[in-house]
Amino acid sequence: MRHRGQRAGALAVSGLLAAGALSQVPAAQAAGAMSETALPIPDVQPIGLSAAADGSVWFAENAGGIGRVDPAGKVTEYAVPGNSVQKLGNPDGVATAADGTLWFSDSSSDAPRVGKVDPATGTSTLYELPKTGTVNFANAQVADLTPGPGGIWFTGGGSRSIGRIDASGTVTAYAAGQSAYDITTGSDGAMWFTTGSRLVGRLDPATGAVTTVPLPADSTPGENVLGGITSGPDGNIWFTEPGKGKIGRIVPSTGALNEFAVRTAASRPQDITAGPDGNLWFTEKAASNIGRITPAGAVTEYPLPGTMSAPMRIINGPGGKLWFTEPGRGLIGRLDPAAPPTGAANPALPGSGTAPQLGGALFQNRCPQGTLCITETTTGGSTKIGSFNQTLPPGAIRITGFLAPPDDTGLSVLAPPVVGKQFEGRPVEVPGGLIGQIPWIGPWLGTTPAAQWEANKLSVTQSIEGPVHLVSSPSGLGAQVRLSIKMNNSVLGDTCVIGPIDANFAPAFLSGSSDPQIGWSAVQISINDHIAVPAAKGCGLGGWLDGIINSMMGLPSAPENNTMALTGIFALSQGLNASNTPSALSASALKALSPKTAALLDPAAQPAARSQAKAPKKVTVKVAGTRHALKARR
Repeated sequence: MRHRGQRAGALAVSGLLAAGALSQVPAAQAAGAMSETALPIPDVQPIGLSAAADGSVWFAENAGGIGRVDPAGKVTEYAVPGNSVQKLGNPDGVATAADGTLWFSDSSSDAPRVGKVDPATGTSTLYELPKTGTVNFANAQVADLTPGPGGIWFTGGGSRSIGRIDASGTVTAYAAGQSAYDITTGSDGAMWFTTGSRLVGRLDPATGAVTTVPLPADSTPGENVLGGITSGPDGNIWFTEPGKGKIGRIVPSTGALNEFAVRTAASRPQDITAGPDGNLWFTEKAASNIGRITPAGAVTEYPLPGTMSAPMRIINGPGGKLWFTEPGRGLIGRLDPAAPPTGAANPALPGSGTAPQLGGALFQNRCPQGTLCITETTTGGSTKIGSFNQTLPPGAIRITGFLAPPDDTGLSVLAPPVVGKQFEGRPVEVPGGLIGQIPWIGPWLGTTPAAQWEANKLSVTQSIEGPVHLVSSPSGLGAQVRLSIKMNNSVLGDTCVIGPIDANFAPAFLSGSSDPQIGWSAVQISINDHIAVPAAKGCGLGGWLDGIINSMMGLPSAPENNTMALTGIFALSQGLNASNTPSALSASALKALSPKTAALLDPAAQPAARSQAKAPKKVTVKVAGTRHALKARR
């Protein structure tokens, strides 16, 4: 923040493919009978959440870290340390233990983990789960967790296992025989879980025995995967059937099963919880509604203020309110069950051909239906240009577009979106202005009253010059872009520009596979590259200040003197804007672009379920946890 050169350089090189740091913001925006808290960068994909003893709510960011909304509505977000394979992971579920500690899961299959946080001290401990042995968590995507007998229980996804961990880090792996997704403690003391098929499972904690309740054969098109599960106020087990548009109920004592249809077609009911009013409440991921079902099976739906909110998980939280996550818009919502939103339910998003719509994020509406839609936003990092260093503020720049056929260069093009601009950069003030950039004495002068003179104030505006090309890179995907930076100052005039700057970006993917039911992909990335920066021109009347500006900033500057070290979030899915005729490649072009990138980002490219020992079978091991100080993102 000390030099204009550093600030300008940071903006010059930050324009594409960045990922991962957040901050503290004031939050709640009221919307009738409910309120929504906006996260600083919506792309982080808030998924799971849980209430803490102090009246706050903690949440997991599948493409960020973990966060907290305090009783006053203030949001604080925290980074999660990397795992043993140098990935940041994908936080997913959150649960509160009996002792008040917060536990969260990591849905990345690279190194499956669970972690706990002491909210009083800010200390976190992470445990990597065993991937060897007769029962293990290899290939697991740990989606959700819940308190239960003997500790915190969690699902193992593709490992076909279910786990329990106690406060000391002792892990017990149970053979489930199914790919489990969500889990709850039943009124009968057993652990009930949903699966990737039309089965609800029941695990006896004492013996490890697993039984299943098969759901009736259903001719309705749609996937057989099940979503959330909870123990209701009536003592029964309630669960969602996203692909079938139903809510299910099982009586634990008899195994009796009932199913209730949700009114909005293809709305994909996702998660469910017992509310404070004696009813069950659920989210509709593809329709942006919150639903209520009475113990007798009567269903009512309530619309959220914005479509493409993709509500995922829901809990009975502080203040007698229902709290839920909206990863499609980067929101934490809450409503009063006694006074829910009014109006007609939102319709479901359209599918793509014969494929149903799993759930959509707001950025997907910026691209034509059927195209491959990409958005990247910077979240932090720094840039060095010559002797200048500059920290980039979170969310400074976003680039959005859709994959179009190659142009005359033979390279694929990231075409501008049909809604909004391709390049969005918020105005950034340069601390100290022009005076602050004077060599040697500038940092001191930039803090004096002289720095407040109107003629001294300096800001920068950045833009893209020409098309953005997507290319192969060692990580699987890269970009070529031409940038320019306009320096805004009354003395420098309206034509002071640095550029064009030709940059090649090769981002590294910092996180692995995400929640298998989210519907689109978002991962943290980083950039660590070099660029050549040309001299400034057009500064002052007739360019008479060019020499002064270039001397202060050390321009032109060779590539070896300029380093980009940036972070950001890369999100990708099919476009959903039906009002524009696609003129680009379809979403299936992802695999043609880069198989390596497809494996990381394609929502359909989830790990295959592994074979495990048959239940009843369990293995108990002590796992060494790694302790970290929980640090808020700046």
